[in-house]
Amino acid sequence: MDRYEYSPLAPGHIRLLSLSLTEDDELRAFIRHVPFDKEDPVVYSALSYVWGTSGSTVSIKCDGAILSITPSLEEALRQVIKLGGAESLWVDQLCINQQDEQDRSQQVNMMNSVYKCAAKVIAYLGPSTPSTPLAVDLVTRVGTIATGMAGDMFLWDSEQYDPNALKTYHETSAEESEKLGIPFSDTASWDALSEFYDYPWYQRIWIVQEMLPARNAVVVCGGHSVPWALVKGAASWYHYKARAFSKRHRRSVDGIELTVGMELPWNIRMGTEYFADLFGQKTTPTYRWQLQRLLSTFRGRKATDPRDKVYALLGLSDLHFDVESGQFKIDYSQDVKTVFAYTARAIIKRATLSNLDILLQGRRSTCTCEDDAQPQADDWPSWVPDWRRHMGTGCEWGVGQHFEEWYDEHAAGTHVVEEEEEEGEGKSESSPFALRTRGIIIGQAAYVSPHHHFSQIIQQGHLREARDKFMGMVSAYPTGEAVDTAFAMTMVGGVLPKLILDKGTTIEVYVEKYLEFVDVLMMPRNTREEDELRQQRGMPYFQLGFDNDWLQAVLKAYCERRWYALDTGHVGLGNHNMQEGDVVAKLVGLGVPCVLRPCDDEGGYRFIGEAYCHGEMTGLCKGIVPLIGDTPIGREMQDIVIV
Repeated sequence: MDRYEYSPLAPGHIRLLSLSLTEDDELRAFIRHVPFDKEDPVVYSALSYVWGTSGSTVSIKCDGAILSITPSLEEALRQVIKLGGAESLWVDQLCINQQDEQDRSQQVNMMNSVYKCAAKVIAYLGPSTPSTPLAVDLVTRVGTIATGMAGDMFLWDSEQYDPNALKTYHETSAEESEKLGIPFSDTASWDALSEFYDYPWYQRIWIVQEMLPARNAVVVCGGHSVPWALVKGAASWYHYKARAFSKRHRRSVDGIELTVGMELPWNIRMGTEYFADLFGQKTTPTYRWQLQRLLSTFRGRKATDPRDKVYALLGLSDLHFDVESGQFKIDYSQDVKTVFAYTARAIIKRATLSNLDILLQGRRSTCTCEDDAQPQADDWPSWVPDWRRHMGTGCEWGVGQHFEEWYDEHAAGTHVVEEEEEEGEGKSESSPFALRTRGIIIGQAAYVSPHHHFSQIIQQGHLREARDKFMGMVSAYPTGEAVDTAFAMTMVGGVLPKLILDKGTTIEVYVEKYLEFVDVLMMPRNTREEDELRQQRGMPYFQLGFDNDWLQAVLKAYCERRWYALDTGHVGLGNHNMQEGDVVAKLVGLGVPCVLRPCDDEGGYRFIGEAYCHGEMTGLCKGIVPLIGDTPIGREMQDIVIV
């Protein structure tokens, strides 16, 4: 029997699938072309499922020919037939010609609308287990309670309704849960719930675009089904309320956390569309989220094709309009580096404020993560985030306060170099992977600390060593303040913790006492007597406001960062990859200073990461050279090319 051959689609058309089972239980499929009208779509269902491994396939008959699909899809299609949704179905693996890059690109461009206009979205988790009936029952009960607490928009004006009720962390007691019909004491039910949320489906990047637009969605596990709204509500209850439960079950349930991560966009979408229907608007509102936010929020989700880390989110994003107009193209003929580079370029172009903040998503963590096993090409543009890789955990962006006076219409001086632009100097400026902006170079790193974490600088006693090193290098600080003060404030990112300020402790007293407080922290506490002595010695410092908040401030500032000294006398904290010879710069469009590495062989700079530079946390405004006090710095704005 011949292999199935796809017929080209006419513009604005999609393929729909009809399914049936023969008397011998063989799967039969029929594909037809239909015009796709978002305002008046034909009635169909759309399937969301786990693709499975491409190496293993099964054959089905489609319009009298042979078509290969993955075993996981065959299993899902059989369940769809049992559910009665097989007459008109959209399935990506069959309704897109996966061997034709042009067809694939065009149809992926339409996927957001396909799922949005579907009469029903069927999410198939996989085969059921013996615990599935118990899990579905508990999801239904918990989800009903959760959505009743925080999901009824008709109660918005009611005194009974608290829109944040479900989002308040609260340890629910066994007695309280039993009154609500939730059996905390039934360990088997909660184990079943964990198993229900452990299916690989929850980790897919594509479910974001498949489930968020859906007006009517159901989750199917074997022969059992439950509305998506209840699945989402039960996950939120677990996350925000069931802390007593989670203490008993120590392991994290990824599916629950990933589902909760979709909560905010889902609720906003439902709210905007509800009010549009209420006021009689025929056309559904096109609320979109910033692609930069979506890429950050859903970065940890999995995609078989890494390019789908971007493509799976475009339909929900503000770049969707650029896709529809042809300014941004979904193109599976491009490699991963090119797709990610053009995505970063498009985000920078579209942003109106802080348009270079996308660079911060490229920060590399010191941790070893699962997807870091995939090596990055040596020629990967340093300003382009690699969304295949995790960001790491525990370390926040932006130590210290972001630039002031940032939102000014004259600060939009950043652009990416287009392929067709002709530049007369240097190959880096004519490269499609080059980013050209304007900024100032503050100085070059004369010294970079070997320590890059809180445990090294505090717990291993290297703080005095670092302070003495800096004091020996600099006799006067560029801002005019004391050198010791500059170093002490750098350790907390330039911002004293609130409790120290509330106690009325001045910066001068803080600078005088912080090293003494660290000495107290390092006192032994192996015996009761040692612990009591440590507490006694620490009391005067506690009264000044030194406590865990100060430790947290140092931890935040020094997490995966190294302190450095510039040849200008400035001190600061830079990305853990910083080296001597790197420069610290302030770029128009980036809300914090950054570390750049000069490229001797090709010109330009490599972007290393963000930085805190004491005395230089005022942003570039109107292209005017900033001042230190009343004295001009003496530096001019310059073109900076990042490769």
